[in-house]
Amino acid sequence: MDRLRSQTQNAAFHAMVRDIAKQVEWAGGFMDEESWKRVLLAAKFGQKIVPNPFTGIGMIVVNAKRSRNLSTEEMAELLGEIEAFGVMQGVNWTEDEE
Repeated sequence: MDRLRSQTQNAAFHAMVRDIAKQVEWAGGFMDEESWKRVLLAAKFGQKIVPNPFTGIGMIVVNAKRSRNLSTEEMAELLGEIEAFGVMQGVNWTEDEE
């Protein structure tokens, strides 16, 4: 079994998501950190669209992966893609305080 993401990777992931949430306007507005986490994970690992279980009307998106279950390799790849996206969007990266 692959090792799960490291604490260092986890801290970097959250710091990068925080920077993106503060600096990147996407789809007509700014999104909070949780929304960006979901978008970035869905972009990397895909998602599934299912009917709304409460109303049966419309569809909802379910992410294929959660960051807590990523292996060190998966997280390394994701961090690289997030960094590339941030650079293209002009994000000024900050260091994680932890």
